[in-house]
Amino acid sequence: MLGVILAAGVGSRLRPMTNAKPKCLVTTAGKPILQYQIEAYRKAGVQQLIIVVGYEGHAIRDYCKHIKGIGITIVENPDYETTNNMYSLHLCRERVAGRPFILNNADLSIDPAIVARLVAFEAEDAVAVDTSSYDEESMKVTVNDAGFIDDISKGIAEADCFASSIDFYKFSSASSRVFFEEIDRIIHQERNLKDWTEVAMQRLFRAGRLSFPPCDIAGLDWVEVDNYQDLALSDRIFSGLDRRLQQVDTVLLDLDGTLFVGRDVIPGAPAAIERLQALGKRIHFLSNNSSKDKPDHAAALQALGIPCSPEQIVLSTDALVDYLLAEGVEKVHVLGTRSLQARLLAAGFQVGNGEPEYVVVGYDTELDYPKLVAACRHINAGTDILATHGDAFCPSEHGPIPDIGALLAMIKVATGKGPKKVFGKPSGEMVRPLIRQHGLDPARTLLVGDRLHTDILMARTLGCLGMLVLSGATTRDQLEDAEIVPDFVLDSLGHL
Repeated sequence: MLGVILAAGVGSRLRPMTNAKPKCLVTTAGKPILQYQIEAYRKAGVQQLIIVVGYEGHAIRDYCKHIKGIGITIVENPDYETTNNMYSLHLCRERVAGRPFILNNADLSIDPAIVARLVAFEAEDAVAVDTSSYDEESMKVTVNDAGFIDDISKGIAEADCFASSIDFYKFSSASSRVFFEEIDRIIHQERNLKDWTEVAMQRLFRAGRLSFPPCDIAGLDWVEVDNYQDLALSDRIFSGLDRRLQQVDTVLLDLDGTLFVGRDVIPGAPAAIERLQALGKRIHFLSNNSSKDKPDHAAALQALGIPCSPEQIVLSTDALVDYLLAEGVEKVHVLGTRSLQARLLAAGFQVGNGEPEYVVVGYDTELDYPKLVAACRHINAGTDILATHGDAFCPSEHGPIPDIGALLAMIKVATGKGPKKVFGKPSGEMVRPLIRQHGLDPARTLLVGDRLHTDILMARTLGCLGMLVLSGATTRDQLEDAEIVPDFVLDSLGHL
């Protein structure tokens, strides 16, 4: 039994991710779409695959050259821009016609058991279908009284539909010959190079020349990935989000870009938090934003309709204060807001009196030039810098605006000096007091945020689960080549 994967298409609806690679190499839940199919064929005992490539075909060649446990032959469709997948299959006729094979399109994330179920199905010929699904974009099938498929089309109405096809087809030696003869006739006699393989199947089913029963795979996961909405569904299903969320006791939520952007609440975020609390999850809110104190953050969240108390807020300044106390520091100079200064005064530190032991730099929304000059005077005199966090920018309703990282860069250009220590995300120090206080189990904790290099890196550092939301600083295409990979991806917390 051969496997034939048609992978020549462009995947334009997934741009910019497909600007430099084919759709089947777009990742979902941590691995390329194509890998799901290869693993399913390997698990089913299929020993030889033929993959027809076209757009960015070299990338598929390069990806497959190190795959073990299954033989892979690459067939090139140089005319992929002016043909369709029927022509791609036609290019395999010398290798496949008259031989039993399984055919599929390459844009499917699938349960690893699907190919095995199709191989083990009692009939030599079959169409893999899902009787639990009706999708406008998918091929659908109808069956006759004898139980054989008599039509396949996207245009079949729900009332007439037996099931959705998942674009996996099993051919016997006999049906393989008939199928390729029909494809040859369409391409050479009708000179039609732009149709789908299902057009040939439809003609043969309607004429009764092929008798294929449906093989129901209902209960096994599959997603045909055509666009970003499909990709989001595939990410959710194949990461096991809903199942694994049941094992979570504590949820740590980032603020900016996750619950709100600027002054605008993320749609559905308050309701999602209420659902999590109703499920018994402990909720804490994390922020690197050191321009405000806990009561200010809690009040801002409450104004957006998010239930919150100051005790639930964890700030980057918490770890800073703990460090200063542990080091026995008495005097600091603060380049930050009045709120940050008040927090340090309340903790018992002298602020702005005499020569400081450290210059504390925070997210200063009240910054002016004299404050900057005063801080640089101490830094030039040899005073070390402590930074509450390191974010370069902050998302806002008007786009990115400078955060403390931009301020630190300016200071380094002027003085040649950077911070001795940076607190806040991604440092685990920010929440380790919380972990000790409540006995939190990192393995049963979920951290949700919009930044890979702070929120998700912090999740990796702590050993907890990380969920990236695409409502703030990170877009889905940026995730493709990222070294830091989340456990889960959602468009926003409102989709939870």
